Amino acid sequence: MLDASHILISFRNAMKNFQSTGGEQIIRKAELENPWFTEASIAQSLEEWEHALTDDEINQWLSEYTISEVPSHQKTIGIIGAGNIPFVVMHDVLCALVSGYRIHLKLSSEDTVLPKFWITQAEELIGESLPITYVEKLNDSNVIIATGSNNTHRYFEYYFRDKPRILRKSRSSVAVLPKKLETVQITKLGEDIFRYFGMGCRNVTQLWVPEGFEFAQLFETWHDTYQDLVNHHKYANNYNYHKALLLMNLDPHIDSGFVLFKERDSLHAPVGLVNFSYYKDISEVNSWLESKNEEIQCVLSEVEGIHVLSYGEAQKPTLRDYADNVDTLSWLLKQINQ
Repeated sequence: MLDASHILISFRNAMKNFQSTGGEQIIRKAELENPWFTEASIAQSLEEWEHALTDDEINQWLSEYTISEVPSHQKTIGIIGAGNIPFVVMHDVLCALVSGYRIHLKLSSEDTVLPKFWITQAEELIGESLPITYVEKLNDSNVIIATGSNNTHRYFEYYFRDKPRILRKSRSSVAVLPKKLETVQITKLGEDIFRYFGMGCRNVTQLWVPEGFEFAQLFETWHDTYQDLVNHHKYANNYNYHKALLLMNLDPHIDSGFVLFKERDSLHAPVGLVNFSYYKDISEVNSWLESKNEEIQCVLSEVEGIHVLSYGEAQKPTLRDYADNVDTLSWLLKQINQ
């Protein structure tokens, strides 16, 4: 019987050995599969996973569920992965492994190379094959975890209506700003907005700023770090397209030269654009956050009256940070014991 800690440590060590075990070639293949997966983006994800899988993090995570030895694999879970950022499906995979499921894994067509490579490398360190089968259909699965868009969510709801399931829709993140920020705060906020080109659910797409807020303070700090975003062809296509739409429609906006800001009360923002709203009193923001709770993944703020994540923390999740704030591991353990 496999030890849960041993599985997680093996995945961490496989991550550390990424470059020495053919990782450079895999990065090239991953970028061909999905041009959003640049070498820098993959390196960022590798670094975040290495921090998430430290001994202390592993021990603290497992101790909350009293898991030591992995139960025998009596049930099968079907996992449908997203492909918006590198390795994003792997948290669900690790949860399923340590809770004792056989896994039927349907990877996103935009992220097959990286997860398969990481799993293969971990299996070599563990010394045996893991109960993972790559599939296109999940007909034989006992329980389901599926991540997709708001449109695919409706399909998932119907197709998996008779199975225990966790179904995830599109979410995004919000930052609440004071009138004046320190340079270090702006730098960290830039990571929350621009990392992975803004495509993750933990990326900030909506800013709440006080009346009279000067956006120039953001652009002056971000310019040297993020102006090269427009040299990435897919980012540039998005940025230029939405800039052209705003100009043609005479729609007021702020253009930094590498990102657009549009005053709009909406969590959804396309790549290359960030929404913002003004507030007079912090109570307005709290009311809005409460009304949008089911659509928000993270809230970042260092403003008095809203105490959540600090700037720069959105893209540094631990093993205990679950998508949609649903405790995946607890749910899986409950299902396997029923």
